[in-house]
Amino acid sequence: MTVSSNVQIVFKDYPLILWLMGVLFLFVGAAFPFGHDAEGVQARVLMLLGGGLFIAFPCILIVTVDRTRGMLNLRYRSLIRGSTKAYPLNEISLVNVAQDWEGERMYRLELILWSGQVVPLRTFYSVGKGHHERRARRLRSELRVGGEVSGPGSNIRITISNR
Repeated sequence: MTVSSNVQIVFKDYPLILWLMGVLFLFVGAAFPFGHDAEGVQARVLMLLGGGLFIAFPCILIVTVDRTRGMLNLRYRSLIRGSTKAYPLNEISLVNVAQDWEGERMYRLELILWSGQVVPLRTFYSVGKGHHERRARRLRSELRVGGEVSGPGSNIRITISNR
């Protein structure tokens, strides 16, 4: 991927756990004896298909800041598809590390726009609060915005702003 000098990559997020699961499914589907009857062949095909899907569908997330255009770009790329979402820097109010609503120590990064819209960077939550907080600090630094700390299902939010 070529990046012009005015575009800075903030971070890349790889779906390593999903890829690892895909490799595991491929290994089990290829290496384990399921038998040669119809059920065994069906089990092998399902394992191989599942492994292929776990590898092909999960997207790499590339977060870039284009200061010249004043845009934050979220590029999602996989073997099957790709998409880009762009947000003007002046519309981004905060960067939040959100915990899932069940309180299971699962987290994700979210952008909070001045309009009040919440934009999750990923649709799913994953483990590693420290990992998410480091990414949030890096993104806040690049965007020059504040952050939020919010609990699961909480209506109370503590806002920390750099402005």
